[in-house]
Amino acid sequence: MKRISGYIISLLAILLVVPVTARNNTDGAETDLQLELPVEPGLRIGFNLVRPLMVFPVPSRFGIEGSADYNIGPDYFAVAEAGFSARDLNEPTYHLQERGMFLRIGADRNLYNHFDDVIGVGGRLGVSIYDRGAPLINVEDGYWGDYSGTLATNTFFRQWAEVVFVIKAEIFSNFFLGWTLRGKILLFDGGDKHLDDRYIPGFGAGTSNSAAGFDFYIYYRIPL
Repeated sequence: MKRISGYIISLLAILLVVPVTARNNTDGAETDLQLELPVEPGLRIGFNLVRPLMVFPVPSRFGIEGSADYNIGPDYFAVAEAGFSARDLNEPTYHLQERGMFLRIGADRNLYNHFDDVIGVGGRLGVSIYDRGAPLINVEDGYWGDYSGTLATNTFFRQWAEVVFVIKAEIFSNFFLGWTLRGKILLFDGGDKHLDDRYIPGFGAGTSNSAAGFDFYIYYRIPL
């Protein structure tokens, strides 16, 4: 699995970095002219391809996520990312249901000298609101006897901070491919006191206060 993941990441890096490099190696005079042009504002909207595809390796989990950024200067972008996640675990001894939404807001700084493409770093603050309940719990015990019960659905709230490395490359006019690598850390403990936070929407596994993530997006920029 690690080798396959390495191949996928390498392939994505090649697909995204090569177009950026090729554009940067064009005639120097043309590049200088592009850099002198005024920045035209545009709203870039995107869709995370990783989350819906996770249903294949992990059938119990489903998620969708959208992203938007808007240039607030030649090198800076305001960013918002939001999504929905659901998990339905139906095991012989329990049935666990989770539903939740998340929002991440922040900004990216472009370290690349071509405005249309982005190679940069950023930061995010994330929040997640999710419901969790167990409509069925079975405990088999030959001594004390079997027990069946339920765990009422409750709502939980978690917050975290992220450091992000981002690449967005224009493949066609106003169409972009991009990927992000994320380092995350939980800020406050607002999780379930009865069950471990095995999964927090937008953050990932809640068994640790820190997590890492990888996302792959397709974007369209709306010229304004």
